[in-house]
Amino acid sequence: MSNKFSSGIVNAFNHNLKNSTFQIGVVTVVGKVGIDTSDVAQKKSDEQFNADPNLIRCRVDTNSMDKDLLDGQLPNCYPILPKHINIVPKTGEMVFIMLLDPENKFSDRLYFGPIISTPQYLQKDTVDTTALSSLVISPVSPNLDIDTLKEAVGVFPKREDIAIQGRDNADLILKENETLMRAGQHELNNNLSFNSKNPSYIQLRFNAPIEKKDNGNSVSSPNYSPQYFSPLKSPTTDGSGGENTKNGSVINIVSDKINILGHSDTDRDYILGNNENYISDDELLNIIENAHPIAFGDTLLDYLKKLELAFMNHVHRFPGRKPSAVDGENYLKEYLEYPVETILSKNIKVN
Repeated sequence: MSNKFSSGIVNAFNHNLKNSTFQIGVVTVVGKVGIDTSDVAQKKSDEQFNADPNLIRCRVDTNSMDKDLLDGQLPNCYPILPKHINIVPKTGEMVFIMLLDPENKFSDRLYFGPIISTPQYLQKDTVDTTALSSLVISPVSPNLDIDTLKEAVGVFPKREDIAIQGRDNADLILKENETLMRAGQHELNNNLSFNSKNPSYIQLRFNAPIEKKDNGNSVSSPNYSPQYFSPLKSPTTDGSGGENTKNGSVINIVSDKINILGHSDTDRDYILGNNENYISDDELLNIIENAHPIAFGDTLLDYLKKLELAFMNHVHRFPGRKPSAVDGENYLKEYLEYPVETILSKNIKVN
């Protein structure tokens, strides 16, 4: 879609709002600008723009309002959303604009946006693509209904959820009795395909099943071998709880690798990183390689019990021979040759 045609769409929308405080604008400037010292008013505007990372500059074409202005001369646009919620539109995206004085093109402008047509375009949606496809004036057909795509189920929040969505592959979803923080919810380079292989997420649930019941009495949970247990394939079939379960609160932390780190003056401090990423990629690899794996408690207890039995019930019948059970049986062999490497987790480490 040509820029001329794009501008025509914006003008078609804004023409119906002639002399209105409410308009649509195309983002033209984001980030730092050069300071124009040749004009006092422009110098002040540029300094204000550079001092506030949430300010943008947008072009409004109604009645040729900005026709004679260069991008650098456009008035600053201030966000309507509170700055506790940091959403800065990208150049080329569109925003809704409120003009404090519609008859003065240099008056202060307020914006909220960016205008995103449907969730699959969270990374960027422009007037040249599909940004306005939900509006009556748009010649572009409505976007694909992602609810019709089986492979996209679970990628985006449901209509009844309250969510904060990032530009790409990260979100925070508030559900009924549940909070879900995710990274990697869709496959790389395909945000319409749910990532069932290796998403990272923290799930907080209330009133969730935490213990099975047998005829109303609590029973011990079965032992699942940690090295074979997959958090994406729950061993329970009834995830809704009900009369046969005891419910409570639970937190699930799921990822390929989990590092639990603390600042330390005596042990190696793995929290080096940098100011922006906290833990850099190089330091992350260092942590995964050198931090200490945790032990599986049930596996460790099983080993200690067998070690105790072997210690208390063995004899050395002849010099140089392996110990055997007091009664002469060979069952001690499995105790003494226990695969101790199975005690340690390969994926959860601490410092």
